[in-house]
Amino acid sequence: METTTPTPTRKAAVYRLYDAAGTLLYIGSAYDPEQRSRAHRNKPWWAQAVRREDEWYPSRGAAYLAETAALAYGLPPGNRIKGPGEVATPTPKAKPTTLCPATEVFVLEEIGAYFGGLKDEPPVAHFHKLNALMEAVRKAIAAERKALVQQMHESGMTYRQIAAELGISFGRVRQILAEDLDQPSDE
Repeated sequence: METTTPTPTRKAAVYRLYDAAGTLLYIGSAYDPEQRSRAHRNKPWWAQAVRREDEWYPSRGAAYLAETAALAYGLPPGNRIKGPGEVATPTPKAKPTTLCPATEVFVLEEIGAYFGGLKDEPPVAHFHKLNALMEAVRKAIAAERKALVQQMHESGMTYRQIAAELGISFGRVRQILAEDLDQPSDE
């Protein structure tokens, strides 16, 4: 069985499965895309899959970023997690309440590796992948921010108390809670 522990020096791929008409059925990432794609053979769409394309990255983290960016364009019928842009990633045993410098460095290194994997792309494809990645990151941050504000409100805090605690305006608290995360950014 494939290991899912990210390793900085081990290459990983984003793989895409297509039907005979070229319709994208599924997007995934793995160290061994051949083995991982076979693990889908019990899925209802598997019989339609006739072609697989692999896109290699320098690490699993970079592959996760690329997978997230690819899913941001739309959710293929075989991908049913929580919604566009959400990728099933291994969850850590204990979630830190704040980012530690080592985590921030790891994230930045993974983003750097992802950018390095795009260097051979044509400029237009590179541009679109970067935009998709930025949109996926924006959605993830907005969703987390909204969940935290909702959690504070559900714990009994008023909007004014939340605003004072976070150092933002009352109106911004309302705006965060009203955000439609499925809307594309204004950029």
